[in-house]
Amino acid sequence: MIFFYELLFAVVALASILVGEVWSRLAAAVVLGCCFLVVALGSASFDARLATSEGLSDDDRRFFTDARDGLRHLRLLFGLATLAALAWRLIAG
Repeated sequence: MIFFYELLFAVVALASILVGEVWSRLAAAVVLGCCFLVVALGSASFDARLATSEGLSDDDRRFFTDARDGLRHLRLLFGLATLAALAWRLIAG
């Protein structure tokens, strides 16, 4: 599951780099920031589902746990990418 999240991150990061070089570095930072917020909401959603895990089978619990952990990893990647894009915007102008 984590491979899917890393692939998703790589695609969005490359698209943001293209947007930043062709159009606007600020737009690239905004795209990454929006992705970070969506991933943070998804991670919180899985946390909430696991907190109320009454009636979940072991397979479902394992799926939600793996998905939550993958989204936490993706949240870290998007957070760092957003900070890098903001630094890129400030340094390069």
